[in-house]
Amino acid sequence: MRPPGRSWLRAEPAGPGSTRLLLLAHSGAGAASFTRWLGLFGPGIGLVRVQLPGREDAAAETPARRLPGVVDPLLAELTPLTSAPLALYGHSMGALVAFELARALTAAGTAPVHLFVSGRRAPHQPNRRPRVDRLPDEEFVAALERMGAAERVARTAAFLRYAIRVTRADLELSEEYDYQSSPRLGCPVTGFYGDGDLVVDRDQVEAWQAETDGPFALHTFPGTHFFHQRHREAIAQIMGEALAGSPAAVQAVPAGTEVAQ
Repeated sequence: MRPPGRSWLRAEPAGPGSTRLLLLAHSGAGAASFTRWLGLFGPGIGLVRVQLPGREDAAAETPARRLPGVVDPLLAELTPLTSAPLALYGHSMGALVAFELARALTAAGTAPVHLFVSGRRAPHQPNRRPRVDRLPDEEFVAALERMGAAERVARTAAFLRYAIRVTRADLELSEEYDYQSSPRLGCPVTGFYGDGDLVVDRDQVEAWQAETDGPFALHTFPGTHFFHQRHREAIAQIMGEALAGSPAAVQAVPAGTEVAQ
């Protein structure tokens, strides 16, 4: 899937001792979706954007359709960065990748210091919506628009050639994911949820609490499935405070409650 020598990581400069924050995008998106996140974090956090195969400048590559085809190469690439603290953030499909990557890092003895998950049901939760990745093109695009992607979906020939291909593959990866029981993570987990999300329900994001023995916090924002872009400054502030050790940002949240924004 990856040409020899092509890195999946887009690492920003970081000073000695900085925490690295890996950013994983939603289905169909790539590293460019986090361009406007650059500059939102303090000097103690170095951003590392992930460019998976099949998108943007890697569009000629074949997108992965199963999670190990993403997690295994990422784990190998991240090895040189694990001498410093490493945190993970993923939105939607990216949250699922971040979770399994956190498991793999933990098993390798280099556990992340924090897992941030956005717009994604907990991995042990079933999908409550109809599967859309096998729909014909027109129905597929309409389904994406209903999910809240209308502002991102352009019905052009370029979109039909490129975005449908990679988005279908990403959604298949997500739908075919087979959750396996494993020891809970030990790091804090912070969840983010849009109160108008038609893809996932709040209790399914809250259920991430079951995946860690560490503190859990849930932050709710106004917006649809792509709320994270509209509220990126606030989300970046929460993540920055959590990684700096702010108690308010990593407080344990009892089931049924949330930290509202």
